Amino acid sequence: MIYLILSAASAFFGMASGLGPTTLLRPLLDAVSPLSPSSVAMLATMATLCAALLSAFFALGEPLPLHPDELILLAAGAVIGGVLGDLAAARFMRVIDESAVLLLQNALLATIIALPSVYFATLARTVRPLALSRLFSFPVALGTGLIASFLAFGAEPLSLMLYFLLFDAENEESSVAALTIALCSMSGKLVTMLIRQRFALPEASTLIWLLPGALLGALLAMAPAARRGALGKSGDAVLRLSLFTSLINIAAAIL
Repeated sequence: MIYLILSAASAFFGMASGLGPTTLLRPLLDAVSPLSPSSVAMLATMATLCAALLSAFFALGEPLPLHPDELILLAAGAVIGGVLGDLAAARFMRVIDESAVLLLQNALLATIIALPSVYFATLARTVRPLALSRLFSFPVALGTGLIASFLAFGAEPLSLMLYFLLFDAENEESSVAALTIALCSMSGKLVTMLIRQRFALPEASTLIWLLPGALLGALLAMAPAARRGALGKSGDAVLRLSLFTSLINIAAAIL
């Protein structure tokens, strides 16, 4: 039952603020779940993918703010990044013990969460966007997708920051780019993960609770009353709580 509550709350606040369904859920699972890092990665991947698919479904009837060619570049880069990230994570977990995996992954997760938080809070007012060619969206999606896959969360805050900073993008453009990267990188990760595990889904009893929670939270976040800008107060709270939880996980792994 706790997985249903955590998944629903994380998906709701993450999707309503535009920061992704597992930005908060990923460190929370490390904090409260007794499962192994590989099982937590599977759970977070499935939750991210389900919520992203639902969000993409609701966006089908709306005009796309990005050119189709740019979406293809984003999708291709994110899928490749998702595959490479899963292979890197699998290798990483095989050669390092669980406490070290928890420590290093949460340290990287805290960094990935802290950077967008600092950028949107202060640097966005002083640092001028670069306005690069959108052809660079492919390496951006590749790198972000690799990180998202390695850490098993959508990395939407990082995608939003990079699109604002590198391409001087509008809010809608950045949101669609972040959704595309999350959806495609998690798809690539899931397929690679299933092949590695011979199409066996571990922790099925937990998935039964986690996935409905992610879908319920995402559905509630689709309501007009819940829609807010990606830089709103709810987004700041999600980032801070996620960062705080990651830091607790780091301290617990050290001690």
